[in-house]
Amino acid sequence: MPKTPMVPPDATPVHSTAFARAIFWPRVIGLALGFLAVASVLHERSAPWWFWVGPVVHGFLWPHLAWQLARRAPDPQQRERSNLLIDHFAGGLWVAAIGFNVLPSVLIVALMAMDSMIVGGSRQMLRGLATQAVGVLAGLLLFGVYWQPASAMQTVLACLPLLVLHPLSVSYTTHRTLRKLNQQREELAHLSQHDGLSGLYNRRYWEQRVKDEFARFVRTGQVATLVLIDIDHFKRINDSYGHAAGDQVIRRLSDLVRASLRDIDVPGRYGGEEFGIVMPQTDPQAAAVAMERLRLRLHQQPLLDGEVVTVSFGVAGLSRDLASHEAWMRLADQMLYRAKHEGRDRVSTAGEAQPPSRVDEPGALGLLTRDPRALAGLLAKLDSGAAAVALYDPADRLVLANATFIALHASPPVAHSFGDVMRHCHARRRGPRIDADDIEAWLRMADAKRRSRPYRSFVVDMWDGRLFKVDETSFDNGWLLYVSVPQVNADAAPAPSREASA
Repeated sequence: MPKTPMVPPDATPVHSTAFARAIFWPRVIGLALGFLAVASVLHERSAPWWFWVGPVVHGFLWPHLAWQLARRAPDPQQRERSNLLIDHFAGGLWVAAIGFNVLPSVLIVALMAMDSMIVGGSRQMLRGLATQAVGVLAGLLLFGVYWQPASAMQTVLACLPLLVLHPLSVSYTTHRTLRKLNQQREELAHLSQHDGLSGLYNRRYWEQRVKDEFARFVRTGQVATLVLIDIDHFKRINDSYGHAAGDQVIRRLSDLVRASLRDIDVPGRYGGEEFGIVMPQTDPQAAAVAMERLRLRLHQQPLLDGEVVTVSFGVAGLSRDLASHEAWMRLADQMLYRAKHEGRDRVSTAGEAQPPSRVDEPGALGLLTRDPRALAGLLAKLDSGAAAVALYDPADRLVLANATFIALHASPPVAHSFGDVMRHCHARRRGPRIDADDIEAWLRMADAKRRSRPYRSFVVDMWDGRLFKVDETSFDNGWLLYVSVPQVNADAAPAPSREASA
Protein backbone atom coordinates (compact mmCIF):
# COMPACT_ATOMS: atom_id res chain seq x y z
CA MET A 1 0.00 0.00 0.00
CA PRO A 2 1.97 2.99 -1.25
CA LYS A 3 2.27 6.50 0.01
CA THR A 4 3.10 9.64 -1.91
CA PRO A 5 5.89 11.97 -0.69
CA MET A 6 5.21 15.64 -1.21
CA VAL A 7 8.82 16.83 -1.53
CA PRO A 8 12.19 15.10 -1.62
CA PRO A 9 13.94 15.25 1.74
CA ASP A 10 16.97 17.04 0.30
CA ALA A 11 14.77 20.11 -0.24
CA THR A 12 14.64 20.79 3.52
CA PRO A 13 17.26 21.06 6.27
CA VAL A 14 18.39 17.77 7.80
CA HIS A 15 16.77 18.37 11.19
CA SER A 16 13.54 19.90 9.88
CA THR A 17 10.18 18.17 10.21
CA ALA A 18 8.90 19.90 7.06
CA PHE A 19 9.31 16.77 4.93
CA ALA A 20 7.61 14.51 7.50
CA ARG A 21 4.78 17.03 7.83
CA ALA A 22 4.40 17.27 4.05
CA ILE A 23 4.25 13.49 3.66
CA PHE A 24 1.68 12.89 6.41
CA TRP A 25 -1.56 13.44 4.48
CA PRO A 26 -0.37 11.75 1.29
CA ARG A 27 0.54 8.73 3.41
CA VAL A 28 -2.89 8.77 5.08
CA ILE A 29 -4.68 8.89 1.73
CA GLY A 30 -2.33 6.52 -0.11
CA LEU A 31 -2.47 3.78 2.51
CA ALA A 32 -6.23 4.11 2.82
CA LEU A 33 -6.60 3.60 -0.96
CA GLY A 34 -4.12 0.72 -0.78
CA PHE A 35 -6.25 -0.89 1.91
CA LEU A 36 -9.23 -0.95 -0.49
CA ALA A 37 -7.19 -2.92 -3.02
CA VAL A 38 -5.99 -5.45 -0.44
CA ALA A 39 -9.40 -5.70 1.23
CA SER A 40 -11.11 -6.58 -2.07
CA VAL A 41 -8.87 -9.66 -2.44
CA LEU A 42 -9.20 -10.66 1.21
CA HIS A 43 -12.98 -10.42 0.90
CA GLU A 44 -12.95 -12.50 -2.27
CA ARG A 45 -10.72 -15.07 -0.51
CA SER A 46 -13.00 -15.07 2.58
CA ALA A 47 -9.88 -14.64 4.70
CA PRO A 48 -10.18 -15.11 8.48
CA TRP A 49 -10.43 -12.04 10.68
CA TRP A 50 -6.81 -12.05 11.82
CA PHE A 51 -5.71 -11.59 8.16
CA TRP A 52 -7.39 -8.17 8.35
CA VAL A 53 -5.64 -6.90 11.48
CA GLY A 54 -2.34 -6.03 9.76
CA PRO A 55 -3.83 -4.15 6.77
CA VAL A 56 -6.16 -2.18 9.07
CA VAL A 57 -3.33 -1.16 11.40
CA HIS A 58 -1.01 -0.31 8.51
CA GLY A 59 -3.67 1.49 6.49
CA PHE A 60 -5.24 3.62 9.25
CA LEU A 61 -3.04 3.74 12.38
CA TRP A 62 0.50 3.57 11.00
CA PRO A 63 0.45 7.03 9.26
CA HIS A 64 -0.17 8.74 12.62
CA LEU A 65 2.47 6.66 14.39
CA ALA A 66 4.99 7.34 11.59
CA TRP A 67 4.42 11.09 11.94
CA GLN A 68 5.00 10.96 15.70
CA LEU A 69 8.20 8.93 15.25
CA ALA A 70 9.53 11.40 12.68
CA ARG A 71 8.50 14.48 14.68
CA ARG A 72 10.37 13.30 17.77
CA ALA A 73 13.43 11.90 15.98
CA PRO A 74 16.79 13.76 16.10
CA ASP A 75 16.92 13.41 12.31
CA PRO A 76 13.34 13.45 10.95
CA GLN A 77 14.42 12.84 7.34
CA GLN A 78 16.39 9.73 8.21
CA ARG A 79 13.43 8.56 10.31
CA GLU A 80 11.19 8.93 7.27
CA ARG A 81 13.56 6.80 5.21
CA SER A 82 13.21 4.11 7.87
CA ASN A 83 9.43 4.57 7.89
CA LEU A 84 9.42 3.97 4.15
CA LEU A 85 11.27 0.66 4.65
CA ILE A 86 8.55 -0.33 7.12
CA ASP A 87 5.99 0.44 4.40
CA HIS A 88 7.92 -1.81 2.02
CA PHE A 89 8.02 -4.65 4.54
CA ALA A 90 4.30 -4.35 5.23
CA GLY A 91 3.61 -4.22 1.50
CA GLY A 92 5.49 -7.52 1.10
CA LEU A 93 3.30 -9.09 3.81
CA TRP A 94 0.11 -8.04 2.01
CA VAL A 95 1.36 -9.34 -1.34
CA ALA A 96 1.69 -12.80 0.28
CA ALA A 97 -1.63 -12.40 2.11
CA ILE A 98 -3.56 -11.75 -1.14
CA GLY A 99 -1.96 -14.75 -2.87
CA PHE A 100 0.09 -12.63 -5.30
CA ASN A 101 -3.04 -11.27 -6.97
CA VAL A 102 -1.53 -9.60 -10.02
CA LEU A 103 -3.02 -6.10 -10.16
CA PRO A 104 -2.83 -5.09 -6.47
CA SER A 105 0.55 -6.84 -6.09
CA VAL A 106 2.05 -5.00 -9.06
CA LEU A 107 0.62 -1.69 -7.79
CA ILE A 108 2.08 -2.24 -4.31
CA VAL A 109 5.54 -3.11 -5.64
CA ALA A 110 5.68 -0.48 -8.43
CA LEU A 111 4.23 2.48 -6.54
CA MET A 112 6.32 1.88 -3.45
CA ALA A 113 9.43 1.62 -5.64
CA MET A 114 8.42 4.94 -7.19
CA ASP A 115 8.12 6.51 -3.73
CA SER A 116 11.53 5.21 -2.70
CA MET A 117 13.15 6.52 -5.90
CA ILE A 118 11.66 9.98 -5.28
CA VAL A 119 12.72 10.05 -1.64
CA GLY A 120 16.22 8.58 -1.82
CA GLY A 121 17.13 7.62 -5.37
CA SER A 122 18.11 4.21 -6.67
CA ARG A 123 19.89 3.20 -3.47
CA GLN A 124 16.79 3.75 -1.36
CA MET A 125 14.67 1.96 -3.97
CA LEU A 126 16.91 -1.12 -3.96
CA ARG A 127 16.87 -1.20 -0.17
CA GLY A 128 13.10 -0.94 -0.27
CA LEU A 129 12.72 -3.78 -2.79
CA ALA A 130 15.03 -5.99 -0.71
CA THR A 131 13.01 -5.19 2.42
CA GLN A 132 9.82 -5.94 0.49
CA ALA A 133 11.19 -9.34 -0.54
CA VAL A 134 11.84 -10.09 3.13
CA GLY A 135 8.27 -9.04 3.84
CA VAL A 136 6.99 -11.49 1.21
CA LEU A 137 8.94 -14.37 2.81
CA ALA A 138 7.60 -13.42 6.22
CA GLY A 139 4.08 -13.31 4.79
CA LEU A 140 4.42 -16.80 3.35
CA LEU A 141 5.43 -18.08 6.79
CA LEU A 142 2.61 -16.16 8.50
CA PHE A 143 -0.28 -16.63 6.07
CA GLY A 144 0.84 -19.80 4.30
CA VAL A 145 1.48 -20.33 0.61
CA TYR A 146 -1.53 -19.27 -1.42
CA TRP A 147 -1.65 -18.57 -5.18
CA GLN A 148 -4.44 -16.47 -6.69
CA PRO A 149 -2.93 -14.39 -9.53
CA ALA A 150 -6.18 -13.66 -11.38
CA SER A 151 -7.83 -10.33 -10.51
CA ALA A 152 -11.62 -10.29 -10.33
CA MET A 153 -13.59 -7.29 -11.54
CA GLN A 154 -14.27 -6.09 -8.00
CA THR A 155 -10.49 -6.11 -7.38
CA VAL A 156 -9.84 -4.15 -10.57
CA LEU A 157 -12.43 -1.55 -9.53
CA ALA A 158 -10.96 -1.35 -6.02
CA CYS A 159 -7.52 -0.71 -7.48
CA LEU A 160 -8.64 2.08 -9.83
CA PRO A 161 -8.58 4.93 -7.25
CA LEU A 162 -5.02 4.02 -6.30
CA LEU A 163 -4.00 3.54 -9.94
CA VAL A 164 -5.36 6.95 -10.96
CA LEU A 165 -4.84 9.15 -7.93
CA HIS A 166 -1.33 8.10 -6.97
CA PRO A 167 0.35 9.07 -10.30
CA LEU A 168 -1.62 12.33 -10.31
CA SER A 169 -0.47 13.06 -6.77
CA VAL A 170 3.15 12.29 -7.69
CA SER A 171 2.90 14.53 -10.77
CA TYR A 172 1.48 17.37 -8.73
CA THR A 173 4.12 16.94 -6.05
CA THR A 174 6.91 16.83 -8.63
CA HIS A 175 5.60 19.93 -10.39
CA ARG A 176 5.37 21.85 -7.12
CA THR A 177 8.83 20.73 -6.08
CA LEU A 178 10.37 21.73 -9.43
CA ARG A 179 8.65 25.09 -9.26
CA LYS A 180 10.01 25.63 -5.77
CA LEU A 181 13.49 24.57 -6.86
CA ASN A 182 13.37 26.93 -9.85
CA GLN A 183 12.32 29.74 -7.54
CA GLN A 184 15.17 28.93 -5.17
CA ARG A 185 17.60 28.79 -8.09
CA GLU A 186 16.46 32.22 -9.27
CA GLU A 187 16.80 33.58 -5.74
CA LEU A 188 20.31 32.12 -5.45
CA ALA A 189 21.25 33.56 -8.84
CA HIS A 190 19.96 36.95 -7.70
CA LEU A 191 21.89 36.72 -4.42
CA SER A 192 25.06 35.70 -6.24
CA GLN A 193 24.87 38.84 -8.40
CA HIS A 194 23.39 41.44 -6.06
CA ASP A 195 24.45 43.20 -2.89
CA GLY A 196 22.14 42.46 0.03
CA LEU A 197 21.97 45.97 1.48
CA SER A 198 21.72 48.16 -1.62
CA GLY A 199 20.01 45.73 -4.01
CA LEU A 200 22.49 46.76 -6.72
CA TYR A 201 24.89 44.37 -8.43
CA ASN A 202 27.67 43.19 -6.16
CA ARG A 203 31.32 43.98 -6.85
CA ARG A 204 32.24 40.65 -8.46
CA TYR A 205 29.38 40.71 -10.96
CA TRP A 206 29.68 44.45 -11.63
CA GLU A 207 33.40 44.24 -12.38
CA GLN A 208 32.64 41.45 -14.86
CA ARG A 209 30.22 43.82 -16.62
CA VAL A 210 32.98 46.45 -16.73
CA LYS A 211 35.27 43.87 -18.31
CA ASP A 212 32.58 42.87 -20.82
CA GLU A 213 31.96 46.50 -21.80
CA PHE A 214 35.67 47.09 -22.32
CA ALA A 215 35.88 43.97 -24.51
CA ARG A 216 32.92 45.25 -26.57
CA PHE A 217 34.75 48.56 -27.04
CA VAL A 218 37.86 46.73 -28.27
CA ARG A 219 35.76 44.75 -30.79
CA THR A 220 33.40 47.44 -32.03
CA GLY A 221 34.67 50.82 -30.80
CA GLN A 222 31.30 51.47 -29.17
CA VAL A 223 31.58 54.36 -26.73
CA ALA A 224 30.91 53.77 -23.03
CA THR A 225 31.54 55.62 -19.78
CA LEU A 226 32.41 54.43 -16.29
CA VAL A 227 31.33 56.34 -13.19
CA LEU A 228 32.56 55.79 -9.64
CA ILE A 229 30.55 57.33 -6.79
CA ASP A 230 31.58 57.84 -3.17
CA ILE A 231 29.49 59.16 -0.27
CA ASP A 232 31.25 62.13 1.32
CA HIS A 233 32.17 61.87 5.02
CA PHE A 234 30.43 58.52 5.38
CA LYS A 235 32.42 57.57 8.49
CA ARG A 236 31.18 60.73 10.19
CA ILE A 237 27.60 59.68 9.40
CA ASN A 238 28.13 56.30 11.05
CA ASP A 239 29.90 57.86 14.04
CA SER A 240 27.28 60.58 14.54
CA TYR A 241 24.03 58.78 13.74
CA GLY A 242 24.88 55.09 13.99
CA HIS A 243 25.28 52.31 11.46
CA ALA A 244 21.51 52.04 10.94
CA ALA A 245 21.56 55.58 9.57
CA GLY A 246 24.54 54.66 7.39
CA ASP A 247 22.61 51.71 5.99
CA GLN A 248 19.66 54.00 5.30
CA VAL A 249 21.92 56.38 3.37
CA ILE A 250 23.23 53.50 1.23
CA ARG A 251 19.72 52.21 0.50
CA ARG A 252 18.33 55.63 -0.38
CA LEU A 253 21.27 56.48 -2.61
CA SER A 254 20.88 53.11 -4.36
CA ASP A 255 17.21 53.84 -5.00
CA LEU A 256 18.01 57.26 -6.43
CA VAL A 257 20.78 55.85 -8.61
CA ARG A 258 18.40 53.24 -10.04
CA ALA A 259 15.71 55.83 -10.65
CA SER A 260 18.18 58.12 -12.44
CA LEU A 261 19.51 55.55 -14.92
CA ARG A 262 18.37 53.88 -18.11
CA ASP A 263 17.60 50.19 -18.43
CA ILE A 264 20.90 49.55 -20.21
CA ASP A 265 23.01 51.17 -17.47
CA VAL A 266 24.61 48.84 -14.93
CA PRO A 267 24.85 50.17 -11.34
CA GLY A 268 26.72 48.25 -8.66
CA ARG A 269 27.98 48.59 -5.12
CA TYR A 270 31.75 48.65 -5.46
CA GLY A 271 32.40 48.39 -1.74
CA GLY A 272 31.43 50.15 1.49
CA GLU A 273 30.14 53.61 0.57
CA GLU A 274 31.47 53.43 -3.00
CA PHE A 275 29.32 52.65 -6.05
CA GLY A 276 29.94 52.23 -9.75
CA ILE A 277 27.92 52.65 -12.93
CA VAL A 278 28.67 51.32 -16.40
CA MET A 279 26.92 53.49 -18.99
CA PRO A 280 27.00 51.86 -22.46
CA GLN A 281 26.56 53.97 -25.58
CA THR A 282 27.26 57.11 -23.53
CA ASP A 283 30.12 59.59 -23.91
CA PRO A 284 31.73 61.16 -20.82
CA GLN A 285 30.04 64.53 -21.34
CA ALA A 286 26.54 63.01 -21.39
CA ALA A 287 27.39 60.85 -18.38
CA ALA A 288 28.69 63.90 -16.49
CA VAL A 289 25.42 65.75 -17.20
CA ALA A 290 23.41 62.80 -15.86
CA MET A 291 25.58 62.61 -12.74
CA GLU A 292 25.26 66.36 -12.19
CA ARG A 293 21.47 65.96 -12.23
CA LEU A 294 21.79 63.17 -9.67
CA ARG A 295 24.10 65.31 -7.52
CA LEU A 296 21.56 68.16 -7.48
CA ARG A 297 18.75 65.72 -6.75
CA LEU A 298 20.60 64.61 -3.61
CA HIS A 299 20.31 68.18 -2.34
CA GLN A 300 16.57 68.18 -3.03
CA GLN A 301 15.96 64.69 -1.60
CA PRO A 302 18.36 64.32 1.37
CA LEU A 303 19.63 60.84 2.09
CA LEU A 304 19.24 61.57 5.81
CA ASP A 305 16.13 63.15 7.25
CA GLY A 306 16.85 66.82 7.77
CA GLU A 307 20.47 66.71 6.54
CA VAL A 308 21.97 66.85 3.07
CA VAL A 309 24.50 64.08 2.39
CA THR A 310 26.75 64.93 -0.55
CA VAL A 311 28.37 62.57 -3.02
CA SER A 312 31.46 62.80 -5.25
CA PHE A 313 31.60 61.43 -8.80
CA GLY A 314 34.49 60.28 -10.98
CA VAL A 315 33.69 59.93 -14.71
CA ALA A 316 35.92 58.25 -17.31
CA GLY A 317 35.13 57.41 -20.92
CA LEU A 318 36.73 54.65 -22.95
CA SER A 319 39.64 55.45 -25.25
CA ARG A 320 42.30 53.56 -27.18
CA ASP A 321 44.87 54.77 -24.66
CA LEU A 322 43.43 52.42 -22.03
CA ALA A 323 45.11 49.04 -22.21
CA SER A 324 42.67 47.12 -20.02
CA HIS A 325 39.46 47.39 -18.06
CA GLU A 326 41.61 47.76 -14.93
CA ALA A 327 43.17 50.88 -16.43
CA TRP A 328 39.65 52.17 -17.18
CA MET A 329 38.61 51.63 -13.58
CA ARG A 330 41.83 53.20 -12.35
CA LEU A 331 41.18 56.31 -14.43
CA ALA A 332 37.65 56.63 -13.04
CA ASP A 333 39.08 56.13 -9.56
CA GLN A 334 41.58 58.92 -10.15
CA MET A 335 38.74 61.20 -11.19
CA LEU A 336 36.80 60.29 -8.06
CA TYR A 337 39.73 61.18 -5.85
CA ARG A 338 40.27 64.35 -7.80
CA ALA A 339 36.68 65.30 -6.97
CA LYS A 340 37.43 64.54 -3.32
CA HIS A 341 40.65 66.53 -3.46
CA GLU A 342 38.88 69.54 -4.98
CA GLY A 343 36.33 69.77 -2.18
CA ARG A 344 33.81 66.90 -2.66
CA ASP A 345 30.18 67.20 -3.80
CA ARG A 346 31.18 67.51 -7.45
CA VAL A 347 31.54 65.61 -10.72
CA SER A 348 35.09 65.22 -12.04
CA THR A 349 35.49 64.00 -15.63
CA ALA A 350 38.63 62.66 -17.29
CA GLY A 351 39.88 65.09 -19.95
CA GLU A 352 38.13 68.02 -18.31
CA ALA A 353 40.32 70.88 -17.19
CA GLN A 354 40.97 71.10 -13.48
CA PRO A 355 40.41 74.34 -11.59
CA PRO A 356 43.58 76.46 -11.40
CA SER A 357 45.92 75.51 -8.57
CA ARG A 358 48.34 77.69 -6.71
CA VAL A 359 51.93 76.93 -7.58
CA ASP A 360 52.60 76.04 -3.96
CA GLU A 361 49.90 73.36 -3.90
CA PRO A 362 51.14 69.75 -4.02
CA GLY A 363 49.13 68.96 -7.12
CA ALA A 364 50.47 71.86 -9.14
CA LEU A 365 53.30 69.76 -10.57
CA GLY A 366 50.75 67.53 -12.27
CA LEU A 367 49.32 70.48 -14.20
CA LEU A 368 52.52 70.73 -16.21
CA THR A 369 51.87 67.38 -17.82
CA ARG A 370 48.94 68.73 -19.84
CA ASP A 371 51.34 70.40 -22.23
CA PRO A 372 53.87 67.84 -23.61
CA ARG A 373 56.21 70.63 -24.71
CA ALA A 374 56.17 72.17 -21.24
CA LEU A 375 56.82 68.77 -19.74
CA ALA A 376 59.69 68.11 -22.14
CA GLY A 377 61.21 71.44 -21.14
CA LEU A 378 60.78 70.57 -17.49
CA LEU A 379 62.47 67.20 -17.95
CA ALA A 380 65.34 68.82 -19.84
CA LYS A 381 65.92 71.26 -16.99
CA LEU A 382 65.71 68.47 -14.46
CA ASP A 383 68.36 66.50 -16.29
CA SER A 384 70.83 68.66 -14.47
CA GLY A 385 70.42 66.25 -11.59
CA ALA A 386 68.06 68.25 -9.38
CA ALA A 387 65.37 65.54 -9.40
CA ALA A 388 64.37 62.24 -10.95
CA VAL A 389 61.04 62.51 -12.80
CA ALA A 390 58.90 59.95 -14.64
CA LEU A 391 55.48 60.29 -16.27
CA TYR A 392 53.10 57.30 -16.52
CA ASP A 393 49.81 56.98 -18.40
CA PRO A 394 46.62 55.59 -16.73
CA ALA A 395 47.74 52.05 -17.60
CA ASP A 396 51.04 52.66 -15.72
CA ARG A 397 53.03 52.64 -18.97
CA LEU A 398 56.16 54.79 -18.91
CA VAL A 399 55.64 57.84 -21.15
CA LEU A 400 58.66 59.99 -20.30
CA ALA A 401 61.55 59.76 -17.85
CA ASN A 402 64.58 61.97 -17.41
CA ALA A 403 68.15 60.69 -17.31
CA THR A 404 68.36 61.06 -13.54
CA PHE A 405 65.37 58.79 -13.06
CA ILE A 406 66.78 56.18 -15.46
CA ALA A 407 70.15 56.20 -13.69
CA LEU A 408 68.66 56.12 -10.20
CA HIS A 409 66.49 53.09 -11.00
CA ALA A 410 69.00 51.46 -13.37
CA SER A 411 66.12 51.19 -15.83
CA PRO A 412 66.85 49.00 -18.86
CA PRO A 413 65.52 49.97 -22.32
CA VAL A 414 62.92 47.17 -22.11
CA ALA A 415 61.28 48.71 -19.04
CA HIS A 416 58.04 50.01 -20.52
CA SER A 417 55.90 50.34 -17.37
CA PHE A 418 56.09 51.09 -13.66
CA GLY A 419 55.89 47.35 -13.00
CA ASP A 420 58.81 46.66 -15.34
CA VAL A 421 60.98 49.26 -13.56
CA MET A 422 60.15 47.92 -10.09
CA ARG A 423 60.60 44.28 -11.13
CA HIS A 424 64.04 45.17 -12.48
CA CYS A 425 64.94 46.99 -9.25
CA HIS A 426 63.73 44.04 -7.19
CA ALA A 427 65.65 41.49 -9.26
CA ARG A 428 68.92 43.47 -9.50
CA ARG A 429 68.75 44.98 -5.99
CA ARG A 430 69.17 48.45 -7.46
CA GLY A 431 67.21 51.64 -6.87
CA PRO A 432 64.39 51.50 -4.27
CA ARG A 433 64.74 48.79 -1.63
CA ILE A 434 61.88 46.31 -2.03
CA ASP A 435 62.09 43.75 0.76
CA ALA A 436 58.91 41.91 -0.25
CA ASP A 437 59.35 38.34 -1.53
CA ASP A 438 56.36 38.61 -3.87
CA ILE A 439 56.96 41.55 -6.20
CA GLU A 440 53.51 41.18 -7.80
CA ALA A 441 51.79 41.49 -4.42
CA TRP A 442 53.96 44.52 -3.68
CA LEU A 443 52.95 46.13 -6.98
CA ARG A 444 49.26 45.59 -6.18
CA MET A 445 49.80 47.21 -2.78
CA ALA A 446 51.61 50.17 -4.33
CA ASP A 447 48.81 50.61 -6.87
CA ALA A 448 46.19 50.57 -4.10
CA LYS A 449 48.09 53.23 -2.15
CA ARG A 450 48.46 55.43 -5.22
CA ARG A 451 44.75 55.14 -6.01
CA SER A 452 43.83 56.05 -2.44
CA ARG A 453 44.96 59.67 -2.84
CA PRO A 454 45.57 61.97 -5.82
CA TYR A 455 48.70 63.25 -4.13
CA ARG A 456 50.96 61.62 -1.60
CA SER A 457 54.50 62.16 -0.33
CA PHE A 458 56.83 59.73 1.43
CA VAL A 459 60.46 58.77 1.98
CA VAL A 460 62.00 55.79 0.23
CA ASP A 461 65.08 53.74 1.18
CA MET A 462 67.51 52.88 -1.59
CA TRP A 463 69.67 49.79 -1.82
CA ASP A 464 72.80 51.94 -1.41
CA GLY A 465 71.54 53.23 1.96
CA ARG A 466 70.46 56.71 0.88
CA LEU A 467 67.03 58.21 1.57
CA PHE A 468 64.99 60.13 -0.98
CA LYS A 469 61.76 62.09 -0.80
CA VAL A 470 59.13 60.95 -3.31
CA ASP A 471 56.03 62.85 -4.52
CA GLU A 472 53.27 61.15 -6.55
CA THR A 473 50.66 63.28 -8.31
CA SER A 474 47.68 61.69 -10.10
CA PHE A 475 45.72 63.61 -12.71
CA ASP A 476 43.25 62.86 -15.47
CA ASN A 477 45.70 61.43 -18.02
CA GLY A 478 48.09 59.53 -15.80
CA TRP A 479 50.41 60.21 -12.88
CA LEU A 480 53.77 61.81 -12.19
CA LEU A 481 56.58 60.45 -10.01
CA TYR A 482 58.99 63.07 -8.62
CA VAL A 483 62.05 61.89 -6.65
CA SER A 484 64.13 64.55 -4.90
CA VAL A 485 67.73 63.52 -5.46
CA PRO A 486 69.39 65.33 -2.52
CA GLN A 487 69.63 63.02 0.44
CA VAL A 488 66.92 63.40 3.06
CA ASN A 489 68.01 63.61 6.67
CA ALA A 490 66.37 60.71 8.45
CA ASP A 491 66.11 62.79 11.63
CA ALA A 492 64.50 65.72 9.89
CA ALA A 493 60.91 66.28 10.62
CA PRO A 494 58.35 65.90 8.28
CA ALA A 495 58.42 62.92 5.98
CA PRO A 496 54.79 61.74 5.87
CA SER A 497 55.71 58.08 5.64
CA ARG A 498 58.58 55.78 4.79
CA GLU A 499 58.09 53.10 2.18
CA ALA A 500 60.14 50.59 0.26
CA SER A 501 59.70 52.47 -2.99
CA ALA A 502 57.38 54.66 -5.00
